[in-house]
Amino acid sequence: MTETLGRIRSMSATLKPRAAEFESARRLPDDVIKDLTGAGAMRMLVPAKHGGPAMHLPDALAVIEELARADGSVGWTVGQVTLAQLIFSSFPEAAREEIYASGPDTLGAGAVAPKGRAADEDGHWRVTGQWPFVTGCPHAAWVYLTCVVVDGRAVRTGPGGAPVTRMVVLPAGELEIVDTWHVMGLRGTASHDVRVSGVRCPDVRSSALSGDANRFRVAQAGLLISAVNVGLAQGALDEVIELATDGKRPAFSRRRLAESPLFQDRLGEAQMTCAAARALLREEAGAVAAAGTPGPLERSRLRATSARVASLTASVVDTAHALAGGSAVYESSPLQRRLRDMRTSTQHFVNGRDYYGVLGALLVGAEVDPALP
Repeated sequence: MTETLGRIRSMSATLKPRAAEFESARRLPDDVIKDLTGAGAMRMLVPAKHGGPAMHLPDALAVIEELARADGSVGWTVGQVTLAQLIFSSFPEAAREEIYASGPDTLGAGAVAPKGRAADEDGHWRVTGQWPFVTGCPHAAWVYLTCVVVDGRAVRTGPGGAPVTRMVVLPAGELEIVDTWHVMGLRGTASHDVRVSGVRCPDVRSSALSGDANRFRVAQAGLLISAVNVGLAQGALDEVIELATDGKRPAFSRRRLAESPLFQDRLGEAQMTCAAARALLREEAGAVAAAGTPGPLERSRLRATSARVASLTASVVDTAHALAGGSAVYESSPLQRRLRDMRTSTQHFVNGRDYYGVLGALLVGAEVDPALP
């Protein structure tokens, strides 16, 4: 167990009772961000040359899972800060030195989807657009944004006619946060839109995200989200077990819920489904840690892993919610929050099943779209 995981496990008991507070504020309070930073959770994948621990990915995933087991919004926020550290590694060294000039606990946020436009202007990029789902943007010091490259009014295209994209990283002070995060689940993540209009970004703070290594970094986003999903599922099981062992008795039943053979059977199956999802995640994370030069097949395996883990863990949360009966519909029940958080997570594009087909095609040597991430 890493030092960071040990500290986070000590914190977990204080996070869980504050879930309603996080939801109401639609962000994590500053004291929670400070405590997470002090525990080392906000620097996990920062390179050693910039003062970070350069933690192995499986160890970072264990921290994210533990946090999501306590509260989904906390786990998701830390996962997205960790993703920013991966993505910052794709920028030139001069940009990374600027990002980490204040130390390794610099919080990043951003958007991979190309929702903006970037025009090349004499060694700078003129950036305009609005990007959704920028988790933790109120806390961030630097924000990465993906744009399509434009020449005048025309979108620049590459081989095969796909739009050319460019990722830029901007100081958070150059962005406007648009209050859009009024949602079903993961409400405490402050995943608002951000907007810029005509901001100039020096070319040294941009990246084409080309090449297998950089594209593989982006593909690892799915593993970070999978860790959240496993944590949500285990947290839901914790809560239904607590409900049963506290003596819940279903309506019109002469026995306690914990004594029901049907409850025991479904709970046991759900626990093993959660364990299977965790094992798959850890296997793939271990493969990433040992990977040499990853290519399309390795990226598609990561994407397919995310889809499978999402499917397995969503079924666990559905089962836990159903086993809790009518009490789980109330806002006072943590299981209804687990259900909303999981269903919000499964809407993320990395959790879709598209990459099953891509993986299958690659396994039999068929052609796939080279523009796929």
